[in-house]
Amino acid sequence: MRVVSFSVPAWFPPRTGGEVRREVQLTEQESAVFLCLATGASNAELAGELQLSVSTVKFHVHNIRAKLGGISRLQACLLAALAREGVRT
Repeated sequence: MRVVSFSVPAWFPPRTGGEVRREVQLTEQESAVFLCLATGASNAELAGELQLSVSTVKFHVHNIRAKLGGISRLQACLLAALAREGVRT
């Protein structure tokens, strides 16, 4: 299994009462789901795009959010958009 490292920007606000982890290790499949989160797609739409089951996408989204310090899905989408921009440049 390949692991992808992702850095959270220092300016990114932590969740109330918590702390965002700055270095995160995602599996290859979690990384694919994470980068697709930037589109704002639903779990069902992500499942169709990535050819996964909806329950698998939910599982990965839950793990991604937990690894990022329990942030909201919207915050995860923002970080995914930033990560996609970093991949393009």
